[in-house]
Amino acid sequence: MSSFIISVTAADRVGIVFSVTGALLDLGGNVLELSQTVMRGYFTIILEAEFQTPRTREQIVEAIHDRGRRFDLQVQVTEIKNGRSEPQVPTGERFILTVLGDDSPGIVHNIAGSLAAHGANIVDLHARVDGSRFSLVMEALIPHDLTPAAIRSELERYGKAHKLEAFVQHENIFAATTEPSPVRIGAALRSQGESLASH
Repeated sequence: MSSFIISVTAADRVGIVFSVTGALLDLGGNVLELSQTVMRGYFTIILEAEFQTPRTREQIVEAIHDRGRRFDLQVQVTEIKNGRSEPQVPTGERFILTVLGDDSPGIVHNIAGSLAAHGANIVDLHARVDGSRFSLVMEALIPHDLTPAAIRSELERYGKAHKLEAFVQHENIFAATTEPSPVRIGAALRSQGESLASH
C-alpha cells in the first residue's frame, strides 16, 4: 500500500474535483481526507489518498494531468513514507480563535508568532479581507500546560492596539453555539392542537 499527499491548483472551473478524484480512482486510489477552496478565482485542493497497489509520484501526476488536461493544473505529490508519521508538533486541546476588525498588514503574522511563542500549533486557518474589514477563524492546539486565558489576554492586547476583537473558545463550546441541531417541532405542534393534516 502507498499513501500520498496531493495538492492541485488551477484557475477555477467546473469539474476539477471530478477530474482529480477520477484520476485517483483510475489508479485504484481511495481518498482519505480532502480540503478544497476557491480564492480570488483560483481553485486549490489538497487531499490524502492511499493505493492498494504501489504507485509512484510520477504515475499520479501523469494521471491527474491526463484527466484534467483542459484545466492547466499545477500538481504536487508527496509520498507518505512508512505509513502515518508521528506528529512532530506538540499536542493539546483544540480551541477556535476568531479575530475580527480593521485590516492592516501583519495581522496573521503577528497572531501566528504569538501562538508559536506559546507552543500552540495552528491546524486550520481561514482569513479574509472584505473591503477594510479583516476576519480570521483558526483552529489551534493549545498545550495542556497553557491556559486559554493566557492566549486570550495576549490576543486582546494585540487587538486593542489594532482595532481588532479576538475570541478564544474551546471547540466544544464553539460547536455548541454555532452548529445547527435538529429542531423538535412535534411537541410544539401538538401544543397547538395537532393542526397537521393526516396523510
